[in-house]
Parts: sequence; structure tokens; C-alpha cells
Amino acid sequence: MSVLILYAGIGIVVIGGIGLLIAAFKTSLPWGLAVLVVGPAAIAYLILHWQDGKGPFKLQVFGLIIIAVFVYSDREMLAGNSDPYDLSAYPSQGPRISSPAASRQSYSCDGRTHCSQMTSCAEATYFLRHCPDTKMDGNNDGIPCERQWCR
Repeated sequence: MSVLILYAGIGIVVIGGIGLLIAAFKTSLPWGLAVLVVGPAAIAYLILHWQDGKGPFKLQVFGLIIIAVFVYSDREMLAGNSDPYDLSAYPSQGPRISSPAASRQSYSCDGRTHCSQMTSCAEATYFLRHCPDTKMDGNNDGIPCERQWCR
């Protein structure tokens, strides 16, 4: 839903830009071509022809405000990781230590021994560490179900 707000802001900026271009072409062909081809010409056009260009300019500013609010509020989503020092987002090279949330889970040895019988990495880790005769760690590195759950 919030991505739609970003697209709306971009759309408003584009519509404002097209409006500014139309206003410049209505003023004269050279102004229209200058605004179309040379970016800084739009600023000069706005300074010299404020009455003609203020509507589209205000529309562009409104669109930029929408984009800025979106980027500020959803920067975690855009970055993919809110904290660059949070190592939990990156795969570990060594044996995985179960998280406190995983240790609070109530698992019990009930005879399951294969990865296909597990529902999560935490569950597979519990079974590997606490239950006999599991067949979930083919390479004996302490990480169970590496192809299915614990990637």
C-alpha cells in the first residue's frame, strides 16, 4: 500500500513537469524547447514567467513532498535492512546459535527424524540437539536441514 503512495508522488511530479513543459510551449517555441532539452532552463522560465509556471511548479513540489515523506517513513523497507550493523540479516558462516525466541518454543522429541517433518529451522535445531537418531545433519557441521530450513 505504501508503495502506491510513492508511485502517486512520482506521478504527480511527472504530471507537474508535463504541465510546466506545456506552459513553456504556450509562452513560445524557444522556451518550450529550452525547458524540454536544457534542465536549468526550467528554473529560468519559472523566474521570468512565474504566473504561467507556478501551478505546475507547485504540483511538482507537492509530489516531491509526498516522495520525501514516503522515503523518510519507509527507509527501512527501501534499504532492506534497518540497521547496517544487525548481523542477523546476513548468513552465518559458523554453527548457528538458536535465538531466545527459538529456545522459548515448546518442542518435544516425538520420533520425527527427517527435515521434511520439520516446520522451521528452530524446530530442526532443537531436534538435532535434543533428540536421538535424527537424520538432519548430513555433513555433521551442527546445522540441520541446510537445504530446506536453515539456509
